[in-house]
Amino acid sequence: MTELAKSSVFTTLRWDGGYSVAHFEEHLTRLKEHAARLSIQWPVDAREQAMSTMLSVFTNTKESNQEACVGLLRLNLNLSGEITASTRWEPVKSDSHLRISRVSATAISAPRWEAGITGCKHGDWQPYKDAATQAEERGCEIALLINDDAVVDCQSATPLLLDDDGTAWYPAPSEGALDSISLASIGGHLEREGIPLIPGRLTRNLLSRARALVAIGTGIGVVLITELDEQSIGNNPNNFANLCLESFNQALESGWTDIREESQ
Repeated sequence: MTELAKSSVFTTLRWDGGYSVAHFEEHLTRLKEHAARLSIQWPVDAREQAMSTMLSVFTNTKESNQEACVGLLRLNLNLSGEITASTRWEPVKSDSHLRISRVSATAISAPRWEAGITGCKHGDWQPYKDAATQAEERGCEIALLINDDAVVDCQSATPLLLDDDGTAWYPAPSEGALDSISLASIGGHLEREGIPLIPGRLTRNLLSRARALVAIGTGIGVVLITELDEQSIGNNPNNFANLCLESFNQALESGWTDIREESQ
């Protein structure tokens, strides 16, 4: 399990379907940091490799044949120092970029690895895919990953909880949570609106008094979690979620990088 986890590291970026990706520098920085945690050597030409493989993939990728979908690009670094890229289209609700989507969640035990591995986007990602499958089998859209009676992650996003005192909590990296680029992109906006972000433990008690619970991620954007295993969550269903969605869209709009221009 440890050997497989340390075999590669990856990051997933939002892609516009053309030649641009969002938050490129932040993703490249996180990829490098996670590679170091997994003892994967960082190539001296990593940036050049990343841009070259992205351009090649973009040139040979067809447009989506679906009306409502999000473009995603995965950058992967293996033990040989090779960076590869692949694209995919992720179906979404047609109005999800304009109006908040409401979803239900289920609690699933969080996968764990040794210190330093948990919280990285590493080569042993199958347990997260399995969590998504389990959630779907239970009729839910989101799996909240639980460790030591606290929410430490989602299978494809980061949970963000609005407490009854107006503060917003997210799982701390010390709890094994992934450091979220999407969450970091909206943090400043929320704080300017008077909502400080606090890393910590999303305990059962915190969930019970939550005004709202959202999940934020590169692929899903922002969704509002209204139920956890058929128990209602929150009493402020739209205000906070809409603010997060607005912040996400603003950060996305200003976060695009045209890889053709960067490679010149």
